[in-house]
This record gives sequence, C-alpha cells and structure tokens, in this order.
Amino acid sequence: MRLSLPPATAVADDPVLGLLLARAAAAQSRPRRRTDPHVVSLVVEGGGMRGAVCAGMCLVLEAAGLMAAVDRVYGCSSGALSGCFAAAGQASRWATSFEDFACRAFIDPSRALRGRPVIDLDYLFDEVIARRGPLSQAGLARGPEFRAVAVSASRAELRVLRDFASATDVLDAARASCSIPVLTGTPRTYRGEPTVDGGLLEPIPYRTALREGATHVLVLRSRDAGFRAPRPGRVVERGLARAHPELLPLLRGCSELYNRDAAALERGLPLVRQITVRPGSRLVARFSIDRGRILDSVRLGADTMACALYGDSATRFRRPFADLLPGDAALAHGVAA
Repeated sequence: MRLSLPPATAVADDPVLGLLLARAAAAQSRPRRRTDPHVVSLVVEGGGMRGAVCAGMCLVLEAAGLMAAVDRVYGCSSGALSGCFAAAGQASRWATSFEDFACRAFIDPSRALRGRPVIDLDYLFDEVIARRGPLSQAGLARGPEFRAVAVSASRAELRVLRDFASATDVLDAARASCSIPVLTGTPRTYRGEPTVDGGLLEPIPYRTALREGATHVLVLRSRDAGFRAPRPGRVVERGLARAHPELLPLLRGCSELYNRDAAALERGLPLVRQITVRPGSRLVARFSIDRGRILDSVRLGADTMACALYGDSATRFRRPFADLLPGDAALAHGVAA
C-alpha cells in the first residue's frame, strides 16, 4: 500500500521545488505532456548501501505526488537503482527492500581471499529484485524518463544509458552503472561494451542533466553538503592497476571530481537545488550489511525530504518514516493527523 502525503505548500517559493508543486497541482501536466517549457531533472547520487538515504528521499517525493512532476531521472551506481524504481512509481518498494539484501550473500569481504567478488550483483538483481517483483513497465511508460550514468571500461569514457526497450533493459543499465571495478568482478557487457560504475567520472551527475537540456535540477545526496571525498587508498589503486589499468587514471581523479561538484552544489547554482542530510548525521557505511543502520538511513532520508518539502509542519509526517518497517506493509500505517 502506497503512503500518501498532502501537497507540500511550504515550498511554493522555491524555484525548483515550487515548480514541482505547481506541476503536481496541474492535472494536465504529466511527463512527456507538459504545459510549460521547462525540463526538470532529478539526479540521484550513489554510494553503495548509503543509497538507502536517497531511497528514503525518493519515497517521500513519491508520497507527496511530486515524481510525476519530474521529466527525467538520472542515477549513478546505487542511485541508478533508486532512480529507476522512482521513475516507475515504485520508490516505496525499493526503499523498503534494503533489509532483503543486507546480508553476506550480497556483500562479503572474505570472498576476496578466495578470489571471488566481494559484492555479488547476481544475488541483488537475480534473486532479491526478481523476488520482490518486476520493475513496472507500465510505470516506466507513464513516469519520467530514466537515464543511467556509467563508464566504458574499455575506453574510460562516460556513457549516459537511455532509450530503453523494456523494464529488463532498464535494470541491465542500472546494473552496468552499479558495477564497481574489482569489487563486483568482471564488468558485464551492456550494448556491446564492458561498463562500470559511473562514479569514476560523474558521481553526482547534475552536469550531465544540465548538458542534456535540464532547466531545473533537484539533486538527492547520500552525504551531507560539506562532505569531501578522500583520495583512494593504495590498496585500491593496486587492485585496479592489475585488473583494469586503463581505469586507474579515472580512479586517481574521481575524488577531485567529486569534491569539485560537491563544492559547486554547496555554493549554490542557478535553478539547481540539492537535498542533503544534516552535518554530523550518522550514515551507514558504503558496504555495510548492518540492517538497523541501513533502515535508519532510509528513515533519515525520508525525514530529510519531508523537512525540505513541509518545513516546520514536517513533524506531522515524521511518524510513518520513523516507524518504517521492512516490507511494503510498513506503508499501510498512514499519516499521523
């Protein structure tokens, strides 16, 4: 059962959120059938299991009826998964699925000692996502257009994956964007070339959204606004140098690219709005399988988005998110009066 929230009137004066609100109030304004000249893009940052934060944010955007006001969704790495389910109208399903893959069947560092991938994407896509139910083809057709950001493993170039033939094709693209060099094993081939995590070149793909014509951009961050990425460690560099030497320059430069974009977003850009958790928030680690911490991160993301949309009145809507339970049944509790 899908959670439903009232209109977020507190954001009417915000140039990005206000446009989403105005579109949501106009029944005739739908994706691919707009009554205004704007192109609104939602950009979802990755971050491994920390993507639970952005999943919670997408849950509230969907509950507030604002996803239909978005034209395009861009996702990178785990943000590609949050993004494609949000585009299909299934943000609640994805936000409540994290407990299902918070286990060693998905992430197990000891597998590296046996020469096996630390992260098992087969388990995530072929078992957990498949068991949860298919990505909705009908939802994708009526929702915003989805695009995944990845990197060609052979050419070390950015790829924006789009124009999908089916829901299965969308998930294949999301998987390509989630493929972390070394940690997930040999890159899968997508559309004729091996493809890996887009975070090597654009972990927060708002620049791609602007380059492809967005007039307004809403960025969902899995970190606080002041976070800056450290340089990758030598062990990581040595592992990549052995497996994919052509990607080593990208790894060495990825933290600089991340910090450049994080700083630009923190300073503020015209018609680009970012949603971030409070400084000092306790976030789940990127490769954690701590179920309690992961669900806390979903709740944190939901609460953060509720505050952005409803301001002081967000306290009326916090209970459903604070009490979020594993599984879709959690969404049946309704909204506190």
